[in-house]
Amino acid sequence: MKIGVAAKRGYENLYRIVQEILSYGHNMLGLDMLLDEDLSKEVSWPNLFRLYEDKVDFLVVIGGDGTLFRVIQRLKYKETPIVGVRAGRRGFLLDVEPREALNRLRDLVDGRYGIREYMMLKIVPERGEEYYALNDVVVASIRDIRSNVISLEVYVDGDLLYRFDGDGVIVATPIGSTAYTFSAGGPVIDVDFEAIVVTPLAPLQPNARPVVLSPGKVLEIVNTSETEDALCIVDGETKLKISRANKVIIKKAEQGVRFVRFKRFTTLKRIQVCEF
Repeated sequence: MKIGVAAKRGYENLYRIVQEILSYGHNMLGLDMLLDEDLSKEVSWPNLFRLYEDKVDFLVVIGGDGTLFRVIQRLKYKETPIVGVRAGRRGFLLDVEPREALNRLRDLVDGRYGIREYMMLKIVPERGEEYYALNDVVVASIRDIRSNVISLEVYVDGDLLYRFDGDGVIVATPIGSTAYTFSAGGPVIDVDFEAIVVTPLAPLQPNARPVVLSPGKVLEIVNTSETEDALCIVDGETKLKISRANKVIIKKAEQGVRFVRFKRFTTLKRIQVCEF
């Protein structure tokens, strides 16, 4: 069994956890443990792999939500089951505490786990490569979101949903419904459902209200501002420029992300563990 290990860079205490997991998996469980090559200068381990190229049976991700989102963006084989070790302040998806990591690795070998798949969004700009979001996509002014109004049109399957001026718009998955969307007044969606949540940010038009769409819908967001370029922010990390009169297409991704679960999380529990 091949187990890949990736982690947030720049934190010495995480490197110790990485080393312990690699050594335990190899020496005690007889696993083929592989280290993300981006960590090869910080962690001494002979066997490396590339997230964007190589396939493993399971991937252990150590860090917080930001680390997870960056790893997913680079991961070529997105069907790879992920074990999330929570070493950040937030982390519904990273539900293994560092002190539990070695025991959970043994549970993995013994088959004491479940697999949950969560939908992702696919982001298709007019030019450039495609991106994927597990949490949300935000389209806002390329300048300071707090002081610049932007004009947008949002279409669903080719039909106009909104034409409004405001701070921007959030498109979220059920997982992302407890993040920025929640703070902006959007609804919380049970993770057992698949849906797309669209939430305008501080719209000047009163009819631009949050909506929940079926997962098969295709959204087009058009920047109709006369002077403002827009910024498309994917999972709070990747930033894409949307020039005036250009658009971005957002839809459900063909492949979701699969997470290894050692315990059951309800939507209520998800709200409790997320710190807003």
